[in-house]
Amino acid sequence: MTIRPPEANATPGTPRRRAVVALLVAIALLVCLVVTGTATASSPKERGSSNPEATASVIGGHSTEVADFPSLAYIEGSRATERYSCTGTVVAPRVVLTAGHCVEDLASSAIVEPSEIRVATGISNLEHIPHEKVSLVSQALVFPGFNPALVHGDAGLLILSAPVAAKPIELATKAESSLYGAGRKLKVAGWGIDRIDAQGRGHIPNQLQSAVVPIEATENCRTGVSLFYGFYEAERQLCTLDSPNFEVTPCNGDSGGPAIATRSDGTAVEVGIVSMGEFTCSPDSPAVYTRVDQISGWVKHWIDAVEDGGPTPKIRVPVAHIPTLTRERAEELSFLVLEEAFKERFAKGQERTIRCVRQGKSQLKCGLTWYEGPNDYFGRVNVFYSLRHNVVLAGAHYAVHWVNDRCYFESGDPEGCQIHSAQR
Repeated sequence: MTIRPPEANATPGTPRRRAVVALLVAIALLVCLVVTGTATASSPKERGSSNPEATASVIGGHSTEVADFPSLAYIEGSRATERYSCTGTVVAPRVVLTAGHCVEDLASSAIVEPSEIRVATGISNLEHIPHEKVSLVSQALVFPGFNPALVHGDAGLLILSAPVAAKPIELATKAESSLYGAGRKLKVAGWGIDRIDAQGRGHIPNQLQSAVVPIEATENCRTGVSLFYGFYEAERQLCTLDSPNFEVTPCNGDSGGPAIATRSDGTAVEVGIVSMGEFTCSPDSPAVYTRVDQISGWVKHWIDAVEDGGPTPKIRVPVAHIPTLTRERAEELSFLVLEEAFKERFAKGQERTIRCVRQGKSQLKCGLTWYEGPNDYFGRVNVFYSLRHNVVLAGAHYAVHWVNDRCYFESGDPEGCQIHSAQR
């Protein structure tokens, strides 16, 4: 029922957890934007790629309550290249620890705009998050030793605008190397993928999942991860492998989650930050974590600065660059722009179709059609990335026209039909 065909034919996927996104992050027409993800995490890569895959979450775990992990934080945000979610831990009333790649966009090297991030604490289920449990972020920080190419030092901090009531978790120090012995059992928890079907599609639960996994011996880690990651360093990282059951592993969705050990006095201590894993999230392969004892001193300096007025540590600001704009991202941004501009006229539209053609590395032109009520809509959206003040921005301009369907097709005088237009 469309008047003219769009320039391309593409059906965008439904963004992950739209209800949660609507609560946690307001997306503007010009978006300053962390993996998929859903973080997370990043898009799957082929086995044997030299590019590591940032992941997190619990396959083979079980539903649990936040009372068992009181410091856990759910993080969701948006950057130019994608929307994402991660897990973190409250380490002080206004300080949340997470993965570095949840703070720095690996595609562009840009630090995520704090205004595009929301943090929920004290919750177990993502379906209905009370507004009072959601915190704004005033500053996003990446560990100065974070190397995105090698994924070493994969740690970051979010400084909250106001303190939260969640109980902070203690962090392992360099004096606690005994916590990293092979065979030691660690608790992991997150909201990401908990199972993958035969078609490779991941199921994302709303309920917090947790499991117990053992630390793997160093040489076994290095050998086990070599198929998907060639830069494993025991001084900076640890790995877990659910041997001999091979049922439990972190997975895509909520990078930055904790690996928690128990001290001899019974207190919980975070020893690892979920960083990466094999791209299919196979429990047969080890999962890799950043060692907390290597970054806890930096975290303490920031806690002292934020909570006690101590000196501000040196901040590393990477040099951002404009990444490649993918068709998938261009389609998603086009849908967001049209939803914002036309609201229910687009949200309730039928046969919504977008086709994008590349105009350059960071620019695509997308033709579009849909109909709603008595009107047919057609036009275009130009989607692009730009760099401003070392921040990668996603922008879009649109020109959309609509005409009464009956007038155009049944009146016998289509030229006499009034065509309405809107552009930005």
